[in-house]
Amino acid sequence: MRYLFAFILLILSYSAVYGQKNISISTPVIWSTFQVPNNWSPPTAVHRQNEFNGTAAGHGVNITYSFKAPILIKSEHLQFVIGGGYFKQRFDIIRPFDYVSILLPIFYTHHYSYYSLQGILGVTYNHSIGKNWFLSGNLSYNWLYTFRQEYTPSSNHGYGKLTQVNKDFKDFGNMLNFSAGINRKFGTRLSLGVHILAPLHTRWRNDRIFKDNPNTTYSPKSSLGSQLSVTYHLKQKPQKE
Repeated sequence: MRYLFAFILLILSYSAVYGQKNISISTPVIWSTFQVPNNWSPPTAVHRQNEFNGTAAGHGVNITYSFKAPILIKSEHLQFVIGGGYFKQRFDIIRPFDYVSILLPIFYTHHYSYYSLQGILGVTYNHSIGKNWFLSGNLSYNWLYTFRQEYTPSSNHGYGKLTQVNKDFKDFGNMLNFSAGINRKFGTRLSLGVHILAPLHTRWRNDRIFKDNPNTTYSPKSSLGSQLSVTYHLKQKPQKE
């Protein structure tokens, strides 16, 4: 890991001097459908529901630094991307969970959310289609680490606060995302983009509060999203001969 970190620093230092560099702020939104098993009810329970189905919506804000690394790739179209951000993943589903209450043995969620920090590594391909327009495609790998979890029951029956808040810092999962879109330049430094976002693979960690095994993960049945971006193009220093 330390060799990988040192290699990234080397490439960043080189590109900081000679490579073309951009700083972007993006706002991804992703909609998903998913299914989870019922680990709460005993297998012999009457009218037991084996699975629960729901929908999920995630949104966030990312800040990324993209750069050309001619020491690795000579292409004028490819850039490496590194960054981080914030992401909130909400799940709308009715399922039993371990709600902190003395009133009833079982409570059901109305919805629950995970607030996460994320790290981003990726590569971007840009292709000009005119003086002020260019197409872009991006493949990125995102790590999610949740720092706040909120669980809202369908009812708390008048006892205490409705939403239960946990503040555990833990691995929530990861995403491999592909996005493609069109961008409009405004002068030489600024561009705005609209992108379709397609999660190729998403992994969410199971939660102990649902009597799931936290060492296992699950994935959505389907996902699709969109993304808006604002990019500032930094001034490039000519490379020495």
